[in-house]
Amino acid sequence: MSEFDPTTSQNKRGILPLMRILLAIFIGVIAISQLFIVYRGLANDAAMDQAQIARQIARGEGFTTKFLRPRNITDHVKALREKAPYEEISVDFDHFRDTNQSMVYPYVLATALKVTGYDKFDEKRMDTGLSNIYGGDRVVSGVSMIFYLISLVLTYTLIRRLFDDVVAGSTVLLMGVSSPLLAYATSGLPQPFLTCIVLTIGHILISLIRADDQEQRKRSIILSCVVYLLLVILCLTNAMCISTTIGFIVFAAIFFQPRGLHAAIGAAFMIFLVLIPGIISMADYGGVLRHLTYGVFGGFGASEANTLLRTTSESALVFNTGNFFLRLLGYTFSQVNSMYENMGGIVTVPFFLLSLFTRFRRREVEGIKWAVFSMWVGSCAAMALFGEDKIVSVSQISTLFTPFFAAYGLTQVFNYLSRMQLGTAYESVRNLAIAVIVFVSAGMFLFQLPRELYMGVWSSAKGIPNFPPYYPPVLNGKLHDITNPNDIIVTDQPWAVAWYADRKALWMPMSINDYVNDLENTFKMSRQGVQGFLITPTSHTMPKGGVTGIIRQMGDFTPLALEGKLLILAPKHNMAFAELFTTQAMGNESTRALGNIVSSQGQFPNRNFLLGGEIIYYSRDNVEEQAN
Repeated sequence: MSEFDPTTSQNKRGILPLMRILLAIFIGVIAISQLFIVYRGLANDAAMDQAQIARQIARGEGFTTKFLRPRNITDHVKALREKAPYEEISVDFDHFRDTNQSMVYPYVLATALKVTGYDKFDEKRMDTGLSNIYGGDRVVSGVSMIFYLISLVLTYTLIRRLFDDVVAGSTVLLMGVSSPLLAYATSGLPQPFLTCIVLTIGHILISLIRADDQEQRKRSIILSCVVYLLLVILCLTNAMCISTTIGFIVFAAIFFQPRGLHAAIGAAFMIFLVLIPGIISMADYGGVLRHLTYGVFGGFGASEANTLLRTTSESALVFNTGNFFLRLLGYTFSQVNSMYENMGGIVTVPFFLLSLFTRFRRREVEGIKWAVFSMWVGSCAAMALFGEDKIVSVSQISTLFTPFFAAYGLTQVFNYLSRMQLGTAYESVRNLAIAVIVFVSAGMFLFQLPRELYMGVWSSAKGIPNFPPYYPPVLNGKLHDITNPNDIIVTDQPWAVAWYADRKALWMPMSINDYVNDLENTFKMSRQGVQGFLITPTSHTMPKGGVTGIIRQMGDFTPLALEGKLLILAPKHNMAFAELFTTQAMGNESTRALGNIVSSQGQFPNRNFLLGGEIIYYSRDNVEEQAN
């Protein structure tokens, strides 16, 4: 099949600059409205986690975290014991290295936090009388938004090089009014940054293919090294992109001459710049294979990966290995099935698959098509193994290929129209087709935008936070004021406590046994104190499945979550639910019951209602007066 001829769709030269300016203004207005009017703060746990790590970096504390996972602690203790089996183990919880987030993007955020002064927590505290939105949230989201806008510029220039101004402008318009892509733009996640890297690779790849066509071996090798260096940055920003890079290496092995040379360069870059440094850096924190196991556990384990990170027992590592490859294949196809949603709900995205059956005349257009397809297939395999069932997620990397899928799909539509022999009516029909595509892709978003703007302006005095489960003023204000920076808070919302309250936060374990027998002992050996337990809507409002969902998520600490739930439903009945759990049901004397830890007779007897029954802090001392 022949390639769509771009010369038939060129706008008049005088109109093009004006159209570009109007498109830039339109998308700029939408972007500004999303960040400053409609904005409700961060809503993703990974974004908050990366933000608090970035603040540590900006302070000169290195790649350390205040978000402590039980599994990471026990892995670190095990590694220390293997190194020094006869010495007393002591963990430095003030400088606990993070191994759950990739390295590059927190350093990018750290620069923004340093420049804006949000590395100094006490100087940038929230004024609850003025706003319910934490200023640091807007800085983090602002970084994502900047990269999102840059990605649109890169999209326009790249697609214009491949096709023409009409395809480029239409693709940018579709991306600019895509609700899921705008959600990523304000999410604080690294996806817009990653998209910029992928688009830059696309630009370089055009030059690489042309150099390969002209048999300029030296130049093609240099360009290939630049591409792989960008792919290394991609992998160090999101580890799941390793499979994306593998997909590109497979493409390079087949496409370029001499066969295998460019693939060998890529393999060398991956081994020496990603794999070996990763093995060395994680040696004292469980190792690379251990973390890969935790990632795969989400799809093939006995429960969710997050549940595994909240346990210390090795018996929790139970895998369902039956029909592994069939299940992996099924998960991979499910990614293909959900590509429309994951790539911004743009109606032309699925048409990319039809372009695979179209042979384009220009080799760079044909080459980028297969490069993107290879990278996307690799990404689907990674998302099948490690991904989450969310549209906006740090593990959702298919969105990186949205510009290519949308543009190639749009070209297919124009190809079909050009074969209809419309004559002089072609441009009018094409413009109508673009309008229909935009309406179908973003009609709901555009219809809802006036209402969202009205609500944003109406609430502009304080803003509407993402509650439930997050209410930054309480964590940034009351919780920070009644706690100290030295001791740990055990909570169901540790990422938010670390970011908004600037306190060390332990993810509440599933089992009391894990807390008492493993974590408490480690804290004692490390001279690390625990100052209280914090329960938020994360545990009693957000779980799916009602009470059954709460039990599944909270394990032995379910009574604490249900206590908050009961107080919300029946505020006049001030029941201390944990008081009923002062003995073990099975008569096991090897550990304590929940009531011995959190009740009027336990270690943390005082309840502090920071936001009614929604957010309750159980402390050693009576600090309720301070909170109020």
